[in-house]
Amino acid sequence: MRARDGFPTGKRALGAASRHARALGPRSWALSLIIAAALGLLVAVTTLSLPYLVSSPAADPHFGALNQCLMSVVQGPRLGWAVAPDASRAATFDARTVVLCGKQGPATVLATPGVTAITFDGEDRLWVATGERLLREEASQLAPVGDFAPVALAGHSAGVLAMDSQGQLLSISPRGEVLGQAKLPAAGALSVGPGGTLAAVVVGGGVVAYEARTLTPLLVEAPCQVEGLWWMEAPDRVLLACGPGQGLALTLDLKTGQHADAPRRFRMPARRLPGLALYVQGCDGLPCTAPAP
Repeated sequence: MRARDGFPTGKRALGAASRHARALGPRSWALSLIIAAALGLLVAVTTLSLPYLVSSPAADPHFGALNQCLMSVVQGPRLGWAVAPDASRAATFDARTVVLCGKQGPATVLATPGVTAITFDGEDRLWVATGERLLREEASQLAPVGDFAPVALAGHSAGVLAMDSQGQLLSISPRGEVLGQAKLPAAGALSVGPGGTLAAVVVGGGVVAYEARTLTPLLVEAPCQVEGLWWMEAPDRVLLACGPGQGLALTLDLKTGQHADAPRRFRMPARRLPGLALYVQGCDGLPCTAPAP
């Protein structure tokens, strides 16, 4: 029996549909598997390859050549990085070696186990902290400066700031002279702003600011519970992410204490180079260009 539109009905219809399904079943399953595999490959390429291409250290517009030089010596794991104030040199380190690269010439390899931090001062000189002492670059070698054992470093215009695990903060000249000192309740996130003249430490949810060379304190209080800090173009202004969860952002003048609301958005941790209007973030133990906050 057939319906008016010409298609079979009743038992014949069910039988025809069953035979049709059996005929197309294997091909449909094969086609579904091929489509699923293709989609899986597309997702894998999109989620793995594309972010790598976007953030590849070797493809970075400002640090690509320096990173290629660094990666040729230290394949990984790389434990930290530093960039000269004018971005002319960069360094990275692993458990046993510090590698230094410039825009010309081969890499300088310095056998130095136990490195905890590295930085450049205002004269593009490399400083290295180990678990036992502080070292500075001298004639392509690392010369000891003292037995102070910092866990954080930040270069400034006249030398380097060094902080140990107990919050002891020193300003040290390239000749090893102590230019200033301060005591914090604990170690924190140490940074120096444009020009290498002011310094800030984020510790205990607050900000402590200093004249970088002498560590003369600036009498300013953080207007919120601070979760992150970025230096702005003016050497005495910073952008603060206020907690919890970076729900609020403020700009703060470190000399006057004046502050104002800033746009609310997620910002990646990044350093501003003291000698160049450029932000840098870590990228697999190497420096990569970061967006301005």
